[in-house]
Amino acid sequence: MRKPAARARRSAAAAVLTAVLAATGCTAADELDEEGRLRQIVWTTYGTGTSTYADVAAVADAITTHEGTPVRVITSDTGIGRLAPLREGPAHFSRTGDEYIYAFEGEEDFTSELWGPQDVRVVWAPVAPHGLLVPDDSGIETYEDLRGSDFPYITANPSVNNKLGAFLAYGGLTWDDVNPVEVGYGEQPGAMQSGRLDVLFHQVHGSSLYELEAAFPIRWLSMDDPSPEAAQRVTDLAPAVEIGEFTGAPGQDEGQSDRGMLYTLPVVTYADTDPEIVYDMVRSLVDQFEHYEDSTATLPSWSEDAVLAAPKQVPFHEGLIRFLEEEGAWPEDAARLNGELLERGETLRELWPRAVESDDRAATWNELKADVPVPDPLLSDASQDGPGSEDETPESEGR
Repeated sequence: MRKPAARARRSAAAAVLTAVLAATGCTAADELDEEGRLRQIVWTTYGTGTSTYADVAAVADAITTHEGTPVRVITSDTGIGRLAPLREGPAHFSRTGDEYIYAFEGEEDFTSELWGPQDVRVVWAPVAPHGLLVPDDSGIETYEDLRGSDFPYITANPSVNNKLGAFLAYGGLTWDDVNPVEVGYGEQPGAMQSGRLDVLFHQVHGSSLYELEAAFPIRWLSMDDPSPEAAQRVTDLAPAVEIGEFTGAPGQDEGQSDRGMLYTLPVVTYADTDPEIVYDMVRSLVDQFEHYEDSTATLPSWSEDAVLAAPKQVPFHEGLIRFLEEEGAWPEDAARLNGELLERGETLRELWPRAVESDDRAATWNELKADVPVPDPLLSDASQDGPGSEDETPESEGR
């Protein structure tokens, strides 16, 4: 479990807050101003050169410039590296890959005695396009052509490796059909330029890809197979993913579109982050949208009309729920699903000590989890519509 004393907790009364912090021996009061707001906001996210970082940096600049609260960004190429500062206290929010799901479930790198299932919550859920990119002269025209290629295996990043496995499955391949090359997520463009990789995986508007495009012609390996079997192989491995179009990326001509993976890269925090702090952050993201929406190609998806308005695999934080309720965008089915996810998380955390005591922790954990009901997000229509949506049906999750 996270060290709760490392978090800033806002109270309705400053005296009560000070007393609580003093009783716990915590110095978190230093993080708050006289109005109980954070003096500095700290986020973690992917490394510089990624479009995920560019998004966060633009948001941070808008909040710092127009609200006067400094926002510091800590980067890491690994899921553990992004969530550890959140758990231990130096960070308040993180924009993650699927490690927020793995953390909630206690899977992959989080099936560790030091981690286990974490009480994480979603704060804001924009959706971003991702794809596989190849040199134009690579001879790789279809996903089947990936057979025998030097294919990235991302260091300490089960979220990305899960997606890479799903890309291979789309072409009817497995990891046994390629030559895995272990590389850091942010190192991929350089590895391709040096000839170590034949293909790379990226959010499609990453700044480092424009540098790669300047070095030699590149193109996206579009997911154009119309067969439902190919799409099913993807969702079997990566259920949170949808296949959809993207435009305006490096390697694309004006007006060109390709098809890749669309999925949520949310802002998350822990459940015990004060609801007022989370609510203030959500309000800042909405109020400052006009100041950052054009900063990157993917930031329009941060609009309140485009983000997911109901949870899928990890519950929403009560600070976000307060915002959605005020906007009239928190229907009963969303609240029901959130409650079911909260119950699942609580059950998982109660079961975890039994797995830790086992001689085969991973196997025991899988057996214990098999008996815990998994809520079905498809029962909530709101999970695909943003707070400002009315009757329109988006083309994909959060667009």
